[in-house]
Amino acid sequence: MDRRRVLALLGLGPTLVTGSPAYGRMTPRAVAGDSDARTDGSPDLITVMNPAIAGRLAARVPLAPPLSTLDNKTIYLINLSWEGPDAANYFYGAMTDWLQKHYSGVKTTVKVTAEGMFGSDPSIIKEIIANKADAAIVGVAG
Repeated sequence: MDRRRVLALLGLGPTLVTGSPAYGRMTPRAVAGDSDARTDGSPDLITVMNPAIAGRLAARVPLAPPLSTLDNKTIYLINLSWEGPDAANYFYGAMTDWLQKHYSGVKTTVKVTAEGMFGSDPSIIKEIIANKADAAIVGVAG
């Protein structure tokens, strides 16, 4: 049973069922002399955003078929800068060494995304396509 679909049909979001509700509440009164104090006597309120997901799921795209071998293949290792741009360098170095030891002619290229872990980097995608890379490993942290 698809719980998200059932909740969507009922007009509910998953956070309503799994999480506790968030309520707007008054903030403490401003201290005398505070420049942010309201002059009209109305209480300061916080804004609560609705974290519920949209009722429609994204279209599914099938995974690429696995490679039969890594011999003589080009593999891009994409560092998403989780924990900083240099955090995964040790791991990618060890992965490069292991691949070269176990597969003949494998070529690895390490790239760091410009936008970090929350965006895509079109220049890296263009480079991967232009160089006809055989595979990419994305997002491993150090």
